[in-house]
Amino acid sequence: MTHRYQAAIVGGGPAGLQAALTLGRMHVETLLFDDVRYRNAASPQMGNVLGWEGAEPAALRAAGHAQLAEYPWVRLVRAGAESARDDGRGLVLTASGAEWSVERLLIASGVEDALVPIPGVRELWGDVVLPCPYCHGHEFAGGPVAVISEGSHAEHVGGLLRGLSSHVPVIAPGEVAEVARSATGVRIMLLDGGVVEASCVFIPPNGVPRSGLAEDLGIRYDGDGIEIDALGRTSRDGVWAAGDVAKRADARIPAAVVTALSSGLIAAADIAASVAVARDARR
Repeated sequence: MTHRYQAAIVGGGPAGLQAALTLGRMHVETLLFDDVRYRNAASPQMGNVLGWEGAEPAALRAAGHAQLAEYPWVRLVRAGAESARDDGRGLVLTASGAEWSVERLLIASGVEDALVPIPGVRELWGDVVLPCPYCHGHEFAGGPVAVISEGSHAEHVGGLLRGLSSHVPVIAPGEVAEVARSATGVRIMLLDGGVVEASCVFIPPNGVPRSGLAEDLGIRYDGDGIEIDALGRTSRDGVWAAGDVAKRADARIPAAVVTALSSGLIAAADIAASVAVARDARR
């Protein structure tokens, strides 16, 4: 008979690792699928993370794996879950040609940033082209800080940055020809021939969910992510979502390491409660 795990987590970023730790501590037999792709891999350091200020993102992941090694109830699979289907008793996940049977699923596979198609943006992403004022703004405070955006995002981010800098030029993406590194940070070349110098530039990240598992399982989902409630539950029983891939209609939650950790814990706690209820029902 195929072994059926009590839970599976897809995604090895902060949300997935925290969820695995929580479930491991509750002795919930858990699979952790990690395809070694991380949204903040391009960033040299983390900001606004208590106890980890200025540390490399990889350091947090390494510490997480070291902690998880102490919990034999968590099994790490170095692959991404490619598909999911219902077998009538639970879910079957496919990863690298193998099938895994699970009772519950947490999707924490993250998103991939669909960057504005401006030459130079991808090459400088995570360095001097940045997504989040909370995570990176303080390090560039005092100097000119640019925003390439428009509409409500430009208004919101520009307003935040004006608390850190007295010079915050806001430029529409359609006005920009190219961005390039300069001696003082970044040079923004405009289509009209103008040049804007800044220490860094913020752009909207536009995260696109990486995993197709939500579609496989018919879970309610839009272009921004998987819809969840306050406990991380999706529209399908037995499936939760956490981290950047999860979205709540009733709350505007910034994408950040800390919020990913929090959402991973919340969803995992609800999963552990579900395991306990099912166990007691069998007695």
